[in-house]
Order: sequence, then C-alpha cells, then structure tokens
Amino acid sequence: MKLPFPDFRELQRRLSPLVKRLPDLLPVWLKSSAIQQGLLFGVVSIISLLLMASVTFLYVDYELGKQNREIVKESRELVREQNRDFSDIDDDPIEDDEILAVLTSGFVLAGILVSIFTTVIVVALSRHSQKRISRIEAVLTAAAEGNLSARTGETHTCNDLARISVSIDEMLSRLESSIAAMRDISANIAHELKTPITRLRHNLLTLRDETEHSHTNQGDDFFRQLDHALEDSQRLTSIFDALLRITQIESGARRSRFTRIDLVQVVDTVAEIYQDVAEDAQMALYVVKEAAPIIIQGDRELLIQQVANLIENALRYCPAGSKITLGCGLDNPAGIAWLTVEDNGPGIPDGEKERVFERLYRVDKSRTDGGLGLGLSLAKAVAGLHHGSITLSDCMPGLGVKVSIPADG
Repeated sequence: MKLPFPDFRELQRRLSPLVKRLPDLLPVWLKSSAIQQGLLFGVVSIISLLLMASVTFLYVDYELGKQNREIVKESRELVREQNRDFSDIDDDPIEDDEILAVLTSGFVLAGILVSIFTTVIVVALSRHSQKRISRIEAVLTAAAEGNLSARTGETHTCNDLARISVSIDEMLSRLESSIAAMRDISANIAHELKTPITRLRHNLLTLRDETEHSHTNQGDDFFRQLDHALEDSQRLTSIFDALLRITQIESGARRSRFTRIDLVQVVDTVAEIYQDVAEDAQMALYVVKEAAPIIIQGDRELLIQQVANLIENALRYCPAGSKITLGCGLDNPAGIAWLTVEDNGPGIPDGEKERVFERLYRVDKSRTDGGLGLGLSLAKAVAGLHHGSITLSDCMPGLGVKVSIPADG
C-alpha cells in the first residue's frame, strides 16, 4: 500500500509564485532593511527567551523531582529504623507547583522587561540605520538627477553603512571633478574654435563682397559654393554658441540671476512672438493658461529661450496644417508649476526619446532642416538649472513636452 506522502516538488512549484510575490505584498515601512533587521533581532530575542524559559522549567522540574525522591527515600529509611508506619511519610515533601508558579511569574516579569528593553533598542537602532539609508538613497537620487554636489556627510567608518556612505562621497567627489574638468575642456575647445570660425566667416563675407564689386567674371556655381560655405560657417558658429550656453547653464552660474517671475507672462511673451510665425508656416498656435499668476524662482530670459526652442522644434518638424498647443498650469498639492508644448506632428519613436536630449543627436540624421540637435539639450539644461525636469509623451499623433518646475510659495 502506497502512503499518501505529499509531493514536495509539486508543493514547491505551487508556492513559488506566492513566495516571489511576497516582497511586493509587504507594506512600504516593512521594506526597509533596517526595520527588517530590527524585527529579526526582536523575534530572535523572544524565541531565545522562550527557549531559555522552557529549558529552565524542564531542568527545575527534573531537579525538584529528583530532590523529592531523595527526601522520600531517606524518610523511609529513617522510619524503617524507628519501626514506624510508612503512611506518615509525605510522598511530595517539596511543593514544586508553588515553586514553578513563582518561577513562572519571575519569567513573565523578566520577559516583559526584556521585551520592552529589546523593543527600545531595536527601534533606536532601526531609526538610526534608516536615517543613514535614507540619506544614502537621497544622495544617489540627487546624483542620478545630475546634482553631483550632494553628499551624505559621513566622516567615520564605524560600520558597513558608514563605509558605504564615505565611499559614495568619495566617488561623487571624483566624478564631479572629472565632469567639471570635461566641461572646462569642452568650453575651452569651443572658445578656441569659435574664434577661427568667426574669422573664417568674416573672410568669406569679405571675399564675396570683393568678388561682387570686382570686374572678375565668376560663374553662378562659384557664388553658390560661396553661399554654402557661408551657411556652414554660420551653422558652426550657432553650434558653438549653443554649446557654450549649455555649458554655462549646467555650471549653475545663472542661478545668481534668479528672481520671482510669472510663468504665465513667459508663455504670453513666447506666444506673441510665434503666433505669426506659425501662421506663416500654415500652422496654428493655441495657448492654454491659468488665469492667476504662477510664480516661480527663475531666469526669465532662459525660460523664454527654452519655450521658444520647443516651439521652434514643433514648427520645424510638423507638416503644414498642424496644431501646436502651448500651455502652463500649477499642481497645487505638489507645489509644481508646469508648462507644455504639444503638437499633432510625426512625434518621436519611443526608442529615441531618451537620446534626443543628448547634444547634437538627431532622430533623422539625413534631414537638412537647419536643426542643430541642441534644442532639447538646452531645454533640459534650463529645467535642471531650475531644479525641475522635462519629459516627453505621445499625443497620438504628435509629441508632448512637459517641463515641471517647483513653484515659489
């Protein structure tokens, strides 16, 4: 006859999805490693206390029984020597029940005190460790968002969390120094190249003027090639100007110019400039804005340039008849001001949405529409300067760009 032993492999297979989902089912506060370690320490302490009490009870009960038997044995021998009746001998001379009751009360009291003491220690250690972990997490989040100046501030290496904190600070310091050096090199290269390019453009303009006023007969092809050279030199100048501007923005130097500005006025200014431009391109520019002012701390010039770049991108890549919507608003509960530029043009593929923020990156490299591949890079730099963020979304069809900036107040 085959015994119905459970199939442990089948049981493991059925329980495996539940075990994998268990971490997701835990509340947020229980997902902290510090709290988990504290709870584990508390559980181990309680189990150790119960085990100690059980062993003590068993040992005391055994010793009391042994003492009882010894006393009864000696009493019987004494009675036998005195020829007395055995019925006068108490078979349980030691009141072990009373002793065990007293011992139980002592263990209960000790257990309560130990539990309270353990809880206090666990909570204190967990809070201390959680603060360190939260500080490390905040620093790493800030670094991921581009703020490499964030530090944990840990100076001692008394435990593993402290050593990790110190290592993170050292890593960020080296990374910040490396990136600062790279930015300086890029800025220096841009400065060094901008001068000869400007001189080259000046020489080309001079050559064209002299050729037009000279009696030398030059063909149309000569002037066409000369115009192409002038266009290319102008494009190079624009690229270096944009790169230098992005480097200046990312350095944070422009924060000293921050003032209280109204985001609604920024939107109105850009809309006033580009509504006629959109009409000339056979497109329509709509404005959706809040009636009340939206106050932020920022650089008005840079914000206008940021929004203008987003509008120009939409005008450049959308076909005739497209609709462009420029809007702004305020998320009151979160205290976040936002502005959006949405169109119903071709949009950007999902696989390219992260890369379009890279400098000089263009989705369609074969297009010659005059774009520099720096518009979204500058928009991201301006958002970062204002402690904000920029995200892309699908308007189906079209592209939506949203800039979020902390509101003032």
